[in-house]
Amino acid sequence: MIKNPKAPKKPIALPLMLLGDVVLLAACMLSFSYFHHVRPQSLENDPSKLPQASIPTRDPYGTSSSTSFTTTTTGSNATTEQGGIETTVSVNSDVTTTTSYVSGSIGEGTLTVSTTTTSVTTTTTTKLPDPDPSGWGSKWPDKFSYDDAVVITENSYRSHDVAINIETRKVGNSVAYIADIYVRYIDNFKSAFAKGQYGKNITENTKKTATDNHAILAINGDYYGIRDNGIIVRNYVMYRDTPRADVCSVFYDGTVTVDENDSYDLNAALQNGLYQTMSFGPLLVKDGVPKTQFSPGILGANPRTGFGYYEPGHYVFVTVDGRQEGYSTGMTMLEFGQLFMDLGCTNAYNLDGGQSAMMIFNGEVYNKPYNGGRPTSDIFYIGEVQ
Repeated sequence: MIKNPKAPKKPIALPLMLLGDVVLLAACMLSFSYFHHVRPQSLENDPSKLPQASIPTRDPYGTSSSTSFTTTTTGSNATTEQGGIETTVSVNSDVTTTTSYVSGSIGEGTLTVSTTTTSVTTTTTTKLPDPDPSGWGSKWPDKFSYDDAVVITENSYRSHDVAINIETRKVGNSVAYIADIYVRYIDNFKSAFAKGQYGKNITENTKKTATDNHAILAINGDYYGIRDNGIIVRNYVMYRDTPRADVCSVFYDGTVTVDENDSYDLNAALQNGLYQTMSFGPLLVKDGVPKTQFSPGILGANPRTGFGYYEPGHYVFVTVDGRQEGYSTGMTMLEFGQLFMDLGCTNAYNLDGGQSAMMIFNGEVYNKPYNGGRPTSDIFYIGEVQ
């Protein structure tokens, strides 16, 4: 019997077809996961595969050894001021009494009593340490301690290298926590990753991250770990070089810039000593001019966290509570930008907000986060140089 060569082949059983589809789909998903998550992550975790910042050798602080003194003399007291510390010259008086008797005839005589007042000046001398002009201490000798003393109050911190004062301010229907910051060195301005690790979806309570890194003052960062993009440079180390949106850059000399993504020159920033980046956005104030156009999705009133720049060594962290009726509603992006303008900032940048918005001071949560806050992937903080 001759077989018909054109006879149709027996079809593959339906269960086998379904199994093949499942295997093919799984292969596609594994391939996507590898090339879009695993492989990029492995590259990011190896900074040696990415360009790194070049730190210029010029002095970033403009250190000056000169110290100004003012002496004011009023009457018999002189006060010398040196960085707010006073040395007073006091004047005391001694009284000397001289008695003499001159005899005359019997039973008579003249008794003379003379009193002489002699001014004796006693000088109380206090040996004052000279202000340390290193770093930005030459600009603000009165901001930092003259020795290793650390003075902490419920809303302030003062040491040889760090000065912080936190103001709680009612702004409209919101409560803002405004931390005015002076640092002697740029190394006092730091960043840290949750659990001490860089990577996606690694999160930790902001207070825990701050405590583990001995932060004096900390705010939540840009939550880089929920995205695959965004330029990430922390403490001079680049972990990710994929642009995303507006970028805030802190440089080795303490200057801060904010730029839109399409105008940001990463190579130039690296050559200029790029120290930290913030990749959340949007920028709020650029070169003293507030931004007024924002995406519709971010215009509503919400809890906010932001960073502002005055000049090298002088910065501000701001956290605004929100979504709490009767206490604080939160700010719109326009209102948040205006707050930084009112503070006098040259540049300002918006960080992760909402439930993430949190400020930590001296080991405790300083604001009242919405629903108690949430774990995030990073912080920016002020700390002593270890």
